[in-house]
Amino acid sequence: MPRQCPITRRSFLGVAAGAVAAVAIVGTPGLARADSGAWSDLRPMIYGARPIRDGHGIVTFKAPYRAEDDRRVPVSLTAAFTDGRTVKAVSVIVDENPMPVAADVKFEKPLDRIGLGLDLRMNGPSPVHVVVEASDGTLYMAESMVRTSGLGACAAPPVGDPKQALKSLGQMVVTDVTAPTAGNTTALNRRARLDVKHPMNTGMQMDQITLLYIPARYMDEVTVSLGDEKLFTAKTGFAMSENPRLEFDYRLNGAAEMAVHVKDTEGAAFDRTFPLGLGG
Repeated sequence: MPRQCPITRRSFLGVAAGAVAAVAIVGTPGLARADSGAWSDLRPMIYGARPIRDGHGIVTFKAPYRAEDDRRVPVSLTAAFTDGRTVKAVSVIVDENPMPVAADVKFEKPLDRIGLGLDLRMNGPSPVHVVVEASDGTLYMAESMVRTSGLGACAAPPVGDPKQALKSLGQMVVTDVTAPTAGNTTALNRRARLDVKHPMNTGMQMDQITLLYIPARYMDEVTVSLGDEKLFTAKTGFAMSENPRLEFDYRLNGAAEMAVHVKDTEGAAFDRTFPLGLGG
């Protein structure tokens, strides 16, 4: 039987408090329904009492039916409006994790279309919810159920030597992963993958040598800018995987460099710049 995390999800909702708009699912036509299980508790705790509409036709969310590795579960999403509204924010929530909010992304300049990808750490089988906020404040939701292997990834030992992980802490690579044949891309519309070296320690993992628990330490903020223009700020939690990956779409604005700022819960800050269109 997998080790269960000894910390409740209520303890960790601060990653989204004040950062995600309020939400409750109600029995009104056209509104999303997700009333069962953990989501019934999470939705008022994270969001309050605003309605969320069904995101069909606006939000597309892709997640595996079953995770190959509970410690690194790749998911991706797109959101687009064709009526003049733009995407203001996106949140990714793993209902059954002790820290459910994996990422809460706020776009500095709202866009009519966004695309994101990230790797999740999943403690067990769980619905994963994506909530998108439009520029007019309307909220839209998509969800997917992900089955897992039973590893209990929140308490699973880190991959590799924890001491070595600290030596490479904060190292980053940005890679241009723009699809060359994508119909919705032009020379100006690009996609980047940011890889960050960070153990994303949950506080529930045991050092296999000392048999002591490794103190919690995880990346909690990522800011990406093109020159003087900030693209987005993401508030993150340890529901993102060890050595987290974040993919995102962006549009070239004439700047020569992309700047990335990363902060973790110990107050460490890391800054890198990358020439646009090139790997790190």
